[in-house]
Amino acid sequence: MSFDPLKPALDVNIPGGVFVLRFDEEGRATPGDASDVEKLGAPGEGFVWLHLNLEDVRIHAFLKKLAVLSDAARATLTQPIDRQFIDHSGNLVRGAIVDYERGLGGPLPQTGYLRFVFGERFLISARERPLESVEATRMALSAGHLAETPLDLFETIVGRLCDELGKIIFELSAALDHIEERIVSDGSGAGERATLGVTRRSALRLAREIAGLRSPLFRLEAMLSEPEHDELKETGARLAHRADILARDLGEVQDRARLLQDELNAIADLVTNDRLYILTVVTTLLLPATFVTGFFGMNTRNLPFADAEWGTAFAFGLCIAAALAMFFFMRRMGLTRPRTTSRR
Repeated sequence: MSFDPLKPALDVNIPGGVFVLRFDEEGRATPGDASDVEKLGAPGEGFVWLHLNLEDVRIHAFLKKLAVLSDAARATLTQPIDRQFIDHSGNLVRGAIVDYERGLGGPLPQTGYLRFVFGERFLISARERPLESVEATRMALSAGHLAETPLDLFETIVGRLCDELGKIIFELSAALDHIEERIVSDGSGAGERATLGVTRRSALRLAREIAGLRSPLFRLEAMLSEPEHDELKETGARLAHRADILARDLGEVQDRARLLQDELNAIADLVTNDRLYILTVVTTLLLPATFVTGFFGMNTRNLPFADAEWGTAFAFGLCIAAALAMFFFMRRMGLTRPRTTSRR
């Protein structure tokens, strides 16, 4: 059984606190406590990461006691949010990004917002439900990953989110590979239409999430021009580049999905045309026989074979002869020749 040296950080006596981590000058994480939060943002060695649970109603009063936070920073951590954003004002960077929720067995399909505020000596993050990137970052720190500054820690968190998004894109690509194999193997892919629909909807939702992450990162890079913000600008550029790569990879997946949808539609059209062709041929063959039966069904006098002993057999034979005559006529016109177009 693996040992988690940061597990004591999960047991903190702080309203709404999930864990507190203290980082030394080398970037090594150790469990923190309430005394580290009291000195939040004060000059010293290293920095502190405080992660909060917004489900705790005491968190609003607790954040008001933290003088290091501005009113805008407190609003970012507690107020309702409906979009991803990153803002830099003064010496603080605040924002919110979409992350996948985490259950006991790993990542869940549901998403939530990870809110964050960080300065030179601290990072405060908050969420409503457990999130995958935060837990993945904490486990990486427990395994020895170093974060020398809050900016490095923020880059690690977003990097873990990008890793998770990359895994989802790979799974979508693998699902498309399976659909392609089924289409090639049986030539119909009839059972893959629902799977393709689910894959396309997942890709569409993922595209919105990646676009919402990439845009604030590019804006962060563009709006920083002062030399003292070069490190933050470089970090934003690296993360924006990763998000851009994810967007291009997902774009290729969406293009493949559209091509597969067109292929399935084309196959469905061929199947429909084949059935309509057969129905048309059968209807045309039976049309003369239908005329014969309609003719003999008229309630008029002097109908042929009306008084003959084998009248019914003669009428039946006439129907067969009419159908055969129509068949030979269609054969001569080339209407019954096998079609050379292959469905595959």
